[in-house]
Amino acid sequence: MSNMEKQNFTGTVLRIEPNGFGIVRFDVPIGPSANTHGVFAVTLGSTAPYNQLKPGLQVVGEAKPELDTRKLATVETVRILLP
Repeated sequence: MSNMEKQNFTGTVLRIEPNGFGIVRFDVPIGPSANTHGVFAVTLGSTAPYNQLKPGLQVVGEAKPELDTRKLATVETVRILLP
């Protein structure tokens, strides 16, 4: 786990699994490792309703960059960007 501060992001939901795990592609890489994607899990405390998250949706939120070669960040919050 990284000690990095959370960073704001905008991005696109690429995938969401029936168990609530999903992947977001960031519009602009975040953190010193230039994380390009983020992983999230929809839980009861999530800011976006699970049934509304679908691939292709534009979202905003906060993610914690990770220092590793996978270029994945941990998404802490995700909100649907309304048109």
